[in-house]
Amino acid sequence: MIKRQVLIVMDDPETSQSIQVRLEHPTLEVDCAETLSKALESVIKKLYCLLIIDLQILHIDNAELVRIFRAAKHTPILAITDALETKKKIELFHAGVDVFLEKPVHADICAEQANRLISLYLESHEKLEKSSPIAFGTALIIAPSYRQVLVNGKPVELTRREFDLLHFFAKHPPGQVFSRNQIYDSVWDSFYELGGDETVKVHIKTLRKKLSILGDGIIENVRGVGYRFVPPK
Repeated sequence: MIKRQVLIVMDDPETSQSIQVRLEHPTLEVDCAETLSKALESVIKKLYCLLIIDLQILHIDNAELVRIFRAAKHTPILAITDALETKKKIELFHAGVDVFLEKPVHADICAEQANRLISLYLESHEKLEKSSPIAFGTALIIAPSYRQVLVNGKPVELTRREFDLLHFFAKHPPGQVFSRNQIYDSVWDSFYELGGDETVKVHIKTLRKKLSILGDGIIENVRGVGYRFVPPK
């Protein structure tokens, strides 16, 4: 059972405290970190069910900052940012951001979104804990309990959404076709600014690239319909 713990990474104590107060609950523990080093130290020591990160906390590339946290754990990330162009948002989705909130941030909205992500993550994790590994010979092994993917015996680093996307395809009969809307409704739990179609498209593109050693056709386009998963033999 995962303990309900949240980490707020923000160098604005007033906003951080305001969000913390709205998240306070007897079953939820909220930690705050004002520097990157303190945040990473906390992430290494504890298993959080949500990270709320102000991406402008340090003068570091936003995507790189997300990758640093994503490399440590597969915890969902709620990113607080200045207004961003679509191209930059796509880059951050690839890096591992789950949801954006643009400044100025309303603490009540942030808390509502945070609680929703926490509930979805815990529900998802409980389901995955009951799931058995899915193996396609030794070429591809998907271990839901550990959220780990092995390709030819070597681990492949996937973001939370990429893993959920691959697991969605793999748990259905090989060759079954799904529309983008079906995939989005099953894998995603919130509405992104990009819209469902574009979100699915960019994540499938990234997933294909990471699994390219298995060949180009592991996730095939079905023209005018959607996609199908063709597992390695």
